[in-house]
Parts: sequence; C-alpha cells; structure tokens
Amino acid sequence: MAAPDRDESLRATLVGALSSDRTGLGVTALPGAVWIALLLLAPLAFMTAVSFVTRDPLTYQIVWEPSLENYRDLFVGGTTEYSLGPVGFQATAFEQAMLLSYAIATVATVLCLVLAFPLAYAMTRLGDRAFKVTIYLVLLPFFTMYLVRAYSWRLMFGGSGVLNQALGAVGVGPVGLFEYGVPAIIVGLTHAYFPYMLITLYASLDGLDFSLVEAARDLGASRVDVVKDHIVPLALPGIIGGSLFVFVPSVGAFITPQILGLGTVQMIGILIERRAIGAASNAPAAGAASVIVVLTIVVALLVVFRYVDLDELGGA
Repeated sequence: MAAPDRDESLRATLVGALSSDRTGLGVTALPGAVWIALLLLAPLAFMTAVSFVTRDPLTYQIVWEPSLENYRDLFVGGTTEYSLGPVGFQATAFEQAMLLSYAIATVATVLCLVLAFPLAYAMTRLGDRAFKVTIYLVLLPFFTMYLVRAYSWRLMFGGSGVLNQALGAVGVGPVGLFEYGVPAIIVGLTHAYFPYMLITLYASLDGLDFSLVEAARDLGASRVDVVKDHIVPLALPGIIGGSLFVFVPSVGAFITPQILGLGTVQMIGILIERRAIGAASNAPAAGAASVIVVLTIVVALLVVFRYVDLDELGGA
C-alpha cells in the first residue's frame, strides 16, 4: 500500500503545482519569452559584442579583442563644420546624423500630433457608421506596401514632381520646398506613422468623461481653456504613447530617407547601413553606432515611464 500512496501523493503534488497561477503564467509567457530571447535579445547581445571588437585594416577581418576604439571614433576625429539654423558647430558624421535624425523625428511627431488630435477627438463624437467610414479612409492607404507608399510620395516631390508641375502650370513654381530632401522625408514619415498616433489618441480620448467638458463650458470656460486645462491633461498618456510610436521608428527610418532624400540626407539609419554593408564595410563601427542609438532611445523610454505608467499609454 505504500507505493500507491506515494504515487497518489506525487500525482497530487504535480497537479497542484501545474494548476497554480504562477505555473499558468509561466506556461503562457514562455513562448513569448523564447521569441523575444531569440529574435531580440540574442541579436542585440551579438551586436553589442561586435561593437567592442576591431577590424584588421589589411584583411578587413574582425579581431576579437575588446576595444573602445569604435565608440571613440564616433565622437572624436573627422569633425566638420555643421550648421543647425543660425547655430554653427563642429560635429562628426555620426553626431550630424544623430542630430538630423532626432530633429526630423521630432518634427514628424509634432505634425502627427497636431493632425491626429482634432481627428481623434472628432471620432469620439461620431456615430458608429461615421466612425467606421472615417477609420476606413484613414487606413485605406495602408492596405498597400510601405515601399509603394514611399514611392508614391516620390512622384509628388522633385523638380518634375506633381506638386511643382502644378505650381509651374499657374506660374508659381518650381518651389524648392517640394524638392527631394528633408521636407519630403518629414512628409513621408508623417504619413507613414500617422495612424499609430491617431489610434493611440483615440483610445485615450474615448475613455474621457465628456460630462466634465460640458460642465466646464457651462461654467464659462472657453474652448481653448477646456482643451488646455481638461482634455489635454486627461489625454496625456495617449499623447505620450502616440509620440513614442511615431518618434522611435522615425529616428531609425531607412526606406523613407533613402527614397525621398535621394541619398543626400544622411539620417542615422542610412549611416549605419553604409558602415555595415557599404563599400567601406565596417561591422564593428556600425555596431557601435547602433548601440548608441538604442541606448538613447532606452534612456528616453525610461524617462517617460518614470512619469507615466505603461498601462496608461493605451488610454483609459
């Protein structure tokens, strides 16, 4: 009788362990954890390891010896005069690409916010049918490939593009603003990531108690005061979340700058690509640049999460 009792006891122990909340959570999270480890953490760890090695100048082979040379080269040597508006300063190619990428990403994020906020607010007041039509029209261009959409904007810009041809027909153009370059890249990025901002803002605004807005209006608050003092503070998690969803991919954008910049605008994604697989291929240097970009984004995310809970970014 001792053996059956032991078997029953072992079976009860296993059933109790497998049916616990902690075990269920572990089984549920295991596939996602393996996926993240293999496709995110492992490549990131390898990239970080490569960033600390050097390349033999004669054979171009990687020398697996720890070194900070790649990081030093990002910020030291090869500086050129760089101007950002009226301000001029010395900067390396990496620093120039970083500053330009952050500037373009910031402008694209602000444009997405300015364009999406009124529409998201209006969508919360629409009926079911009007809401479905609006969201369908917003998402309609995204039924095509990202590359196709980028090339469609290329047809709009340039000296012989649709915009300058239209202006030339009325005797105004061509206008330099509609040439390939930074303005075209900003328009392309704004169009590419606008839905992320819109959907995040809508999720946040849709949970607001609009009776507070009506009460503020009844008490004499102007429309501007209502937006500034009530709607924006309550929708702040959605604003921050949408800004992250636009800003982070815009910083590392590659396809849009390549197509709409015609190789004349070197954002950080293009710089890393040229150092990784270009004519002067240097994988350790590209790895070091990538690590710096990842670290800056991680620091920015930590600052945001310091003041906003992760659960709030999707709205109320």
